[in-house]
Parts: sequence; C-alpha cells; structure tokens
Amino acid sequence: MSTFLSLPRELRDQIYELCLLHPEPFDPWSSYGQLHELTLGLFRLNKAIHTEACSLFYAHNHFDFTSVTAEKVVSFLEVIGRNAGYIRHVLVDFPEFLYLDPGDIALVAKDIDIIASLQRNCTNLSTLTTSLHTTHHMEIRLDTIEHPKVATEALKLVDTHFKSIPSLQDIIVEVYEFGPNDYIRRQMVRQGWTISTIEEEEDRESKGSWPDYDDYDYDGYSDDGDYDVDNDSDYWRRTAD
Repeated sequence: MSTFLSLPRELRDQIYELCLLHPEPFDPWSSYGQLHELTLGLFRLNKAIHTEACSLFYAHNHFDFTSVTAEKVVSFLEVIGRNAGYIRHVLVDFPEFLYLDPGDIALVAKDIDIIASLQRNCTNLSTLTTSLHTTHHMEIRLDTIEHPKVATEALKLVDTHFKSIPSLQDIIVEVYEFGPNDYIRRQMVRQGWTISTIEEEEDRESKGSWPDYDDYDYDGYSDDGDYDVDNDSDYWRRTAD
C-alpha cells in the first residue's frame, strides 16, 4: 500500500509548501487568521513527517516579529526549541535609540534583547529585514540631529548588533522611496545593508486591502486581538521536540 512517506521527497516537499508556507511575512500572533490558513496538523501525524514539516515550515516562512513585545519574541523562540535553528528569515522593528547625543548613543533594552535572542536561538538566520514604518521613524529622528557624525555612529551601533548574528548574510531596510535625508541612506549602504524602497501609495493600498476579521473568534486570542502564545502555546509546543 502506498503511503505519504513512500512518495518521493521532492513531492512531499511540494505538499508541505502548499500546506505550510504563507505568501506574506508570517506573524505567529496574528489576529488576521494566518494560523488558520495553514495545515499545522501535519506536525502531529508522526515523527518523520513532523521533522520534515518543521524543517520546511521554519526555514522557508518569513517570520514577522514586529507586532509584539520583546518578551513574546523571546518566549516564542524558546517554546519552539531547536526548531528556531531552522528559521532563516525574520522581519523586525528597526532598533529604537535610547540616547542620541555626541559620545552617548544607545539602543533601548527591548531591541537589544530581541537581537540577542535571535543570535542565541536562530543559528541559521540568513536574512533580517527592518519594517518600513520603524525604519522611516528612525530616518526622521536621525534627520533632526545637528551632528551628522552622531547619525553615522548610531547606524554603526545598529550594524554591530545586527552583525553579532554570525549566520546573517543580508540586512534589508524597508524605506519609502523618497526619504528625509540622502546622507542617512548613503550611510546605510556603507554598512553593507540592502535598501528596499516602497512607494508610499503602495503602502497605503496594502493597508487598505486587509479584510475585516472583527467577527471572528479564535481560541487562544487575547481580548486585544493578539494571539497570546503564553496562554495558548499548543500551536508551537507541538512543533518542538
């Protein structure tokens, strides 16, 4: 009798891709039903399928860590255990600056914690993308600084934290096509970052295209609409060893 595991691995991978890959950055705490668009029940079939499905799910989805606190990101990566080592692509907020003064430049602790958790858990991470709106906010803030050297040192500090992740191959910053200051973008390029430009009108249209999910009631969601991995972590614990 032919079974799923008797199929060629290439064919099984095609099935996993149809069932487990999301076309947009995947938010594990999504209130927009991304979890329910995927067939996560594959993780529970048997050990062999569990292993194959997890490796593809975590390696090929782009994980969106921009909607929640640093504590939730750290918790998620710990809950999924060694599966975090499969993750290759993440979307994060651009780190926020606590201080931006000559001789006194520092990042807020929560963003340092996220980067440190990625370094510790995501040992095969290859692509880190910073979200459009937080990168734009950073550009505006650096543009107000009177001393260009401070902006340069601030970006160098961010680059140092990013590149503390040994496996990282590409740092992508999402920015609006027309930014406040060309100097800042030149400094980004000097760090070796890839600039991904997005037209403002295109961004507005993507926001307006989201469906209205207010009438949905999913188990495991908190009152404010965020998926609460701490109260309902079964989705992710089942993928761990």
